[in-house]
This record gives sequence, structure tokens and C-alpha cells, in this order.
Amino acid sequence: MMNNIGFCVIETDFSKQISICKSGQIVKKRDKNYFLLDFPIFNEKEKKIFSNISENLKETIKYVKTKSDIYFLIKEFCLENYVLLKKEQREKISLVLEWEMLGNSILEPLLKDPDFEEIVINGKDKPLMLYHNIFGWLTSNIYFNSDEKIKTIINKISSPLGRQISFNNPILNATLSNGSRLNASMDPIAFTGINVTIRKFKENPLTPTNIINFNTINTEAMAFLWLVMQTSSSIMVCGNTGSGKTTTLNSLFCFLPKDERIIVVEETPEIVLPQEHIVKLNTAEQLNIGLEKLIENTFRMRPDRVIVGEIRSKKEAHAFINTMLAGQAKGSYATFHAESAEDALERLNTFGIEKNALKTLDLIIVQKRITKIDNKKSRREERKITEICEVKKDCGEIKLEKLFLLNYSNGLIELKNDSKRLKEKIKQTFSCKEKEYYELLKEKEQILKNLGEGISFKEFFELAYNE
Repeated sequence: MMNNIGFCVIETDFSKQISICKSGQIVKKRDKNYFLLDFPIFNEKEKKIFSNISENLKETIKYVKTKSDIYFLIKEFCLENYVLLKKEQREKISLVLEWEMLGNSILEPLLKDPDFEEIVINGKDKPLMLYHNIFGWLTSNIYFNSDEKIKTIINKISSPLGRQISFNNPILNATLSNGSRLNASMDPIAFTGINVTIRKFKENPLTPTNIINFNTINTEAMAFLWLVMQTSSSIMVCGNTGSGKTTTLNSLFCFLPKDERIIVVEETPEIVLPQEHIVKLNTAEQLNIGLEKLIENTFRMRPDRVIVGEIRSKKEAHAFINTMLAGQAKGSYATFHAESAEDALERLNTFGIEKNALKTLDLIIVQKRITKIDNKKSRREERKITEICEVKKDCGEIKLEKLFLLNYSNGLIELKNDSKRLKEKIKQTFSCKEKEYYELLKEKEQILKNLGEGISFKEFFELAYNE
């Protein structure tokens, strides 16, 4: 359909509708899930009119700033060419022209759809892929049939940042104004053709109750984390790519005290905080200001809490551990790539961090993206917290106490061992005795059960703060 504008949307038959999104519908066909974009259906006459108008408007695109401009240009074209359009026809043509001239072409409705986390173009003549927050990867009915069209979209998205992709600059990494991440590559390094990955920024972060309702964690473990976040403790959330590490860590910030000073250090803006006394710092590659320099800079900022978006390198790991060794904040938090708590400590050790220094970490949370196959051989992806481990020093050795572990057979995280180190911190913070500690846990667990799923991130924070 209308492939002369660089893309086509294929009409696709399906056996069953599974879900409806803001931009289309998710359907099943031959035991596989697909996404079908809601795209206006044009007859042959409308396609021809659209193509003519589109070609005509290319010469005046720099003057097109609003929807009204498109409306009047269509009207002028119709008058000059003796074309009569019905209201429905004009609205269809206007919508697609708005995407092309005011937005980011066929990506525009997808970028605005909150159900999709990632948008991926793997080259021309291949279906555009989408990652849905419930159904995982979906093949769409959208195809690009022009490398130049894909390149134009990339450069249009990145142009406000002063970045462009070209043969001499074949890799582009950029953070968009809304916090989304754009990665693209082309010839001579992309053998399979020009490609794009957009990881969308969540404007409305998930709350702890959202995480519980997604069965990523249970109320018992979340209640424990609630109390830990109130203490002077440092936490690292580990896991594989796309496991939801940052999403889960971000939800825990609802439990941080309201009036403390929080410094956030990130390469890509992903952390959203409900507190007001915050400072956010971002890396600047062009100025040679990396994450480690920003972490070191927090020493001069009198933070109560330090949040590091994601630790990737040796320098960043050392800077993060050094902030905790210096005791400059009540708590430090970061995400890290590792398959288990043991792997996290081992990887930090290979970075040259002495095992004795690792005692500055109090808790390691591991979250994974797990593939499940049912009896009908249908695949689905689940995000699960697989372990919550306390870091402790025992006879000069750094050891892990596994507090909660995922039972893979029933998909539930279960309490395995009682906390020692963190329990003492909680008792000190809340001035409570052993019995009162367990009563406090039950109280927080009940609150989590009572809080509704429909409340916003900010509303959850206010309710949790007042409890």
C-alpha cells in the first residue's frame, strides 16, 4: 500500500484478536502473535491523490508547521487541480501527511503508544518489530522498502540533537528529548542493511504494586525492600538485557524518604523520581565527561542518596564502590549486568575491586527475562526477580545470604533465609525490637495489598510516605 512513500502497511488475515492497543491490534495467526497497525485504507483513486499531494507538498514542507497548514495546502491543491474530496477522504490523507511532515512518518503512532517498549527496524523489506510490555516481541505488518526512507527518519529524529547518520558516521547513539534512546547503524558496518532500535522512555514509571501485579515479585519480598530503602543501605539490581532492572529499581524509589537530597548520575535519562530535592547529571561524550567523572563529582554535592543508572565499565564500578567506601551517602543504588548475585560479585572482582571492598554493598537483587513454553508450545516472556541476596562478611570472606529465591516450578519467589545484617539496620532505623520488626513487615505487606493498581507513581509515593 502506497509504497512510493518509502513504506507499506500490509493488510493481514488472522484467526484471533488477542488485544487492542492505542495504535492497532495484537492478533494470532498460525500460533504466532502479530501487531497490525491501524492505518487508513486507501482506494486506488485516494492513493493517486495522496501521492500527488505528497509530491506537491515536498516543495513547501519547510512552511508546514501545524495541522492547519496541511489542511489549507490540501484545500489549495484540490482547488487548483479540480479535485473533490469527501470529508472522510480528506481526514485520511491529512492524518498520514501529518505523520510524514509533522512527525516521524509511520513510526509516529508507535512512538505515542505506551504499550510498546522498543521499536526495531531491521532493514528494508523486513517487517518492523515491536516489543510489547506484556506480549513481548511482535512482528508488525509494516515494511520499509527504501533504505533512504529509513535514513531520512533517523536523521529527522536525531537532527534536533545535531546528530546525523552517514557513510562516514555509520553508528549513531542518541538520547531524544523525551528520554528515549536511539541506536542506528548503516553501511559500511551493517551487513544486513540500515537498522534502527528505539528504546522508549517511560514517562509514567511503574509503581511497586505494578511490579507485584506483573508477578515479578510478591508482597512479602516487596515489603522487605520497602523497609530496606528506608535505611542507610546500598543496593545493586542485576540481570540480563531487557529484564526490567531499571524499571524495578525505579519503582523502589517510591520508598525513599521525601526530603532527602538525591543525586542521579546517568548515561541515558531513565530514572524518574517522585521526590523534589534531586539533581540529575548526564554524561557528555563530546566533552569527555563519562559516568565515572560524574560519580566522583557527587562527592562535592552533599548527597543523601546517589543513584547510578547503569554500571558498565571498570572505571565506573570503581567510582561507584569508592562513593560507598567513603560513606558519603546514606545509600547508593545502581544496575549492573550479571546473571546471578555470585556473578555480580565475581565480575566486580575481575574489575579489580578487592573482595573486602564489596562489603559496602548491602543487597543484590537479580531480575531476569525468562522464556516460558506452555503445553501448546506457545512462548511468552516473563520478568522475574530470581533472587534477593544479602552481602555479608564472614571470617574475612565476602559471602551471600540468599534471602528470597525464585521457585521455577511454580513461578513464585519464596523466603529462604531470614536477614541478619539488614534486619539489624531496619531495627535500628525504626527503633524496634525483634517482634516489632516482623509486625512492621506484615504491616507494609498489608498496605501493598490494599493499595490499588490504578494509582500513579506520584500518588503511590504520597500514600507510602504517609503510612
